[in-house]
Amino acid sequence: MSQTRFCQGDRVIVAPEATRPANRGVVYRVTRTLKVNVVVEPVDGGRPMRIHPDYLLPAPDDTTATAGVAVPYLAPLDPGAVVTVAGPGWKQPAGQLYVVLRDNGDDRLSMAKLGGDNGRYWRVRRAGLTVIDPARITLTPTQTRH
Repeated sequence: MSQTRFCQGDRVIVAPEATRPANRGVVYRVTRTLKVNVVVEPVDGGRPMRIHPDYLLPAPDDTTATAGVAVPYLAPLDPGAVVTVAGPGWKQPAGQLYVVLRDNGDDRLSMAKLGGDNGRYWRVRRAGLTVIDPARITLTPTQTRH
């Protein structure tokens, strides 16, 4: 994602991997900068949105407000695939392994912590995942206490 800080008046778009389908390709103008987030409004008018600057990219010069932004196609993952998650907003440890439960190919999938977590699972965006080759996973035996 972006490491750029934006100023009032800058033209931006929401990063393709973090945007909703309704906001894809919309050009925004930064109207206010807050302590953490920025407030942006569509150039063609509409509701303002408060968003973290990490999810924004500078708008290309030739982009109009209705131009489409290409999102790379990511093939659906098979259930049981082992993955790691990283990115803005993800609070769990970066090296933790997860198992894909369901991926319908709609940019979001369900996953659970490898080994379980009392039935807890997450719905996450596909773009923040890294698939781990199962051959790289090693099992470390736990020590039993006597």
